[in-house]
Amino acid sequence: MPDPDLLGFGRLMRESVAGEMAINILLEMVKSDVRSLLPRVQVPTLVLARRDRIEIGQELAVDIPDASLVVLGSGSSFVLENARPGIDAVHAFLGNGGLVSQNDGPTVVKGPDLKLSDRSLRTVLFTDLVGHSEMMSRLGDEHGRAVLRDHERITREVLKAHGGTEVKTMGDGFMASFGSVTKAVECAIALQRAFAERNSSARPEALEGLSVRVGLNAGEPIEEEGDLFGATVILASRIAAKAGGGEILVADTVRGLCSGKGFLFADGGEFVAKGFEEPVRVYEVRWRDG
Repeated sequence: MPDPDLLGFGRLMRESVAGEMAINILLEMVKSDVRSLLPRVQVPTLVLARRDRIEIGQELAVDIPDASLVVLGSGSSFVLENARPGIDAVHAFLGNGGLVSQNDGPTVVKGPDLKLSDRSLRTVLFTDLVGHSEMMSRLGDEHGRAVLRDHERITREVLKAHGGTEVKTMGDGFMASFGSVTKAVECAIALQRAFAERNSSARPEALEGLSVRVGLNAGEPIEEEGDLFGATVILASRIAAKAGGGEILVADTVRGLCSGKGFLFADGGEFVAKGFEEPVRVYEVRWRDG
């Protein structure tokens, strides 16, 4: 942001609210969570979302009846850069068609058309059962299949509980997608905890421990006939393969979108994923420490 603009914006902030009041407002914002009240909103609502924080806007627009969503840019001077598009979005929302920019005005997505399946940003989750082939060889088809059914049951129950969509199963693993990156990471943690609890139980079928690796990536995959394709999906699969048993590895994109959500991450370093030119940095979700 140019210095004169920055100084002017600072003066505007200082003149708009007293310091003590600003602190009180910020403190109230930090400790107030009114998401449970969103379905009770009874008026048409316009949600403006930053592209780098699109998940928050999407969750709001889905939970508020008759909401509309507009995604704006995410530059360093967000307010100044998006002033015109933001105003255009308000005019479009109010139906003042003559005031909307003709060339690059925003598209307002109306509530009835705003479905989870319409979101362009998806979080893709892969699971993989470690040592599957060796287990089947050791236990035989019948006993091995019984253990696999336990693995499938747990995975599907946890996916359903966290709003995940099962895309497909590969016998020893699953591919799932989420409209919310937060729910995807929460699901990955719940999966590992569910398998850990299962392995520590006294049930006969739990004598064969299940060690699962999980990998996540976020992006805009291509959807065709219920399946997902593209670089986002491929990288999620590569990250899952990099994880060890009982581990959750996520792309840097996922970690960034989860900033401030209370998850614990450890830098897992970089690796060169097959099919990608640039090294990929991954982070381990410290689910045992939460």
